[in-house]
Amino acid sequence: MRFFVGAVPMTPILIVAGLLILSVGSHYFMARRPGRPRWNPLWMAFTLTAVALFYAIAGLIGYEVARHNPFIEHPALWVGHVVWPQVAFSAIMLLVSGPLWWLGLKRLHAHSRSPSVSSSSQV
Repeated sequence: MRFFVGAVPMTPILIVAGLLILSVGSHYFMARRPGRPRWNPLWMAFTLTAVALFYAIAGLIGYEVARHNPFIEHPALWVGHVVWPQVAFSAIMLLVSGPLWWLGLKRLHAHSRSPSVSSSSQV
């Protein structure tokens, strides 16, 4: 069944609208409804550290990985020597992740020290 609005078929518009509704709904039920924060610096710290370690190890053993679409559009290749730009890129990412680790662990420590009502104290 195809619906038409002018010269544009309606099916792609319905698919995009359905995906948009699914995205907004999942965001509401996963992030907003439970009262969790929208952004946690530890998420970015974990991601930056993992990617930096990947690029650093690969660069140090001579495996050149493209920064855009690695393994999909541009294949990685062995070059036989240390890839210093890749190691420098990973060092910069590790430096950027440092303040995020500090902020995230500080928030985590403050949250763990906040007074909370335990289930054993309720009568």
